[in-house]
Amino acid sequence: MNKKFSLLLKKPRIYVLIFFLVYLAIGVSVYKDYGLSWDEPTHREIASVTAKYLTSFLMPGFHFQEFASTPPLAEYSASQYGVIFDLPMYVADVLLGYNGAMPEAYYMRHLCTFLLFYISVVFFYLIVRNRFESWALGLTACFFLILSPRIFAESFYGKDVVFLSLFIISIYFFIRYLNRKTLVNSLLFALATALVVDQRITGIFIPFLAVFVTGIDEMKAGRTFNNLHKRLFPLFIYLTSFSFFMVLFWPYLWESPVRNFINAFWGMNRFPISYYVLYLGTFIRSTEVPWHYIPLWILITTPIIYTFFFLIGFFLSIQGMIKNRNKLYSNDKERQDFLFILLFVVPLAAVIVLNSALYDGWRHLYFIYAPFLLIAMTGATRLLGLIEESHSSRERCAAFFIVAVIVLSMITTSYQMIRYHPFQNVYFNTLAGNNVGQTFELDYWGLSFRQGLEYIVKSDKRPVIGLTANVVAPMINNAVFLEKQDISRLRRANDIHQADYFLTNYRWHPQPYKSANEVYSISVDNQKIMSVFKLR
Repeated sequence: MNKKFSLLLKKPRIYVLIFFLVYLAIGVSVYKDYGLSWDEPTHREIASVTAKYLTSFLMPGFHFQEFASTPPLAEYSASQYGVIFDLPMYVADVLLGYNGAMPEAYYMRHLCTFLLFYISVVFFYLIVRNRFESWALGLTACFFLILSPRIFAESFYGKDVVFLSLFIISIYFFIRYLNRKTLVNSLLFALATALVVDQRITGIFIPFLAVFVTGIDEMKAGRTFNNLHKRLFPLFIYLTSFSFFMVLFWPYLWESPVRNFINAFWGMNRFPISYYVLYLGTFIRSTEVPWHYIPLWILITTPIIYTFFFLIGFFLSIQGMIKNRNKLYSNDKERQDFLFILLFVVPLAAVIVLNSALYDGWRHLYFIYAPFLLIAMTGATRLLGLIEESHSSRERCAAFFIVAVIVLSMITTSYQMIRYHPFQNVYFNTLAGNNVGQTFELDYWGLSFRQGLEYIVKSDKRPVIGLTANVVAPMINNAVFLEKQDISRLRRANDIHQADYFLTNYRWHPQPYKSANEVYSISVDNQKIMSVFKLR
């Protein structure tokens, strides 16, 4: 029996294949279950503006009826957004005959968002497998990434997870470049970096880290300045190719690359939107969040066992750097650990030091979840190593206890994700405490309006139904998923006294509503995220 088990372990391809096939099947079966997030129609509009610019740039004088009401790129307030994902989605919509009022457009977007994340999970597996030389640890890391409730939900509709996906892919090519500074690896890393930056300009810190780590490698090698230009040639190829790819895939930069890049950088750094966010039971401005805003959100929305492993891995990585003194790392694996620390710490420190505007939890920094889990795998690997190193029965019991805790955590998290579906995006762990809805924002994307609207049109057959809501935009957006005949029956009421129903996702109003005529509600972990009140 033991021999058969050992043979199976030596042939991991079947397990890896089964894992990714099952995950793909799950994603394809549930992508239509999610509502429309607040920003998706806006990003479709941004893509249409860019598409109009492209057609006028490539075919001047030719006018498409599709863009009759679309403003020029130069006059559009959100022109500085990257469109590396949105633009292909818009072009696909046009080719397939979809428009922003058709659910098929957003179903396709949700599916493609998931497929991009799915591809990034494959790259995540490769990163961990190569770093720890274990396919089993690679799959364990993928389980950690997928069994992260908020990440799982937003992998179907979240622009922040699109950025996370591209960031994971860039990490893989970053490591390849550092291990073997060849022409091909430099070009692949440059392309991956450009895609990250063209999705969100925040990724511009990656080239700086590439220069920094390459410089450390040169200093550690103790070489003379002879042939330095040859040794730095791959870095030169990377930086020039990155600049070329970045401009190529970001039409906003075409007319004036340097000026428009600076405008985009400062525009995103000084984001103009400012509103109140619910944090620790108090409403504060998004431009005045305290330094602990992001760390606390990570702590209370991530399965606790992952944070436990992260703290151990972070300590071990820092300990290793201290032991190496000014060398920082002594081999390729330690260099990867050093890189993971930089990829996590630098962006987090930047938003704290710059006092960046933050809202809706830590979604703007979802991309640091990749290095977070990579550091966590260092901690998990060290603890799991106790199984092989243990000699006494007490040590073996402790090691197997750790494995049992990991398995139990995965089972518990899986159960919660199934029970919360499709609202994994409001997951909090036990550290968030009771009555979390009174302390933090819940359904800030407004996804639950879809279910609220579906209930109304199903239960009320009146030819005209007046609706109002605590926030109107997500209510209007999610009507796209209704049948056309039902949409035609709905009217937005200008005043609550003219409405038949009032819908709320409790955003900016965490307190219960006094109206007693609640006809429908959605609760996640005993916290209401949607209520429908019948007014007449």
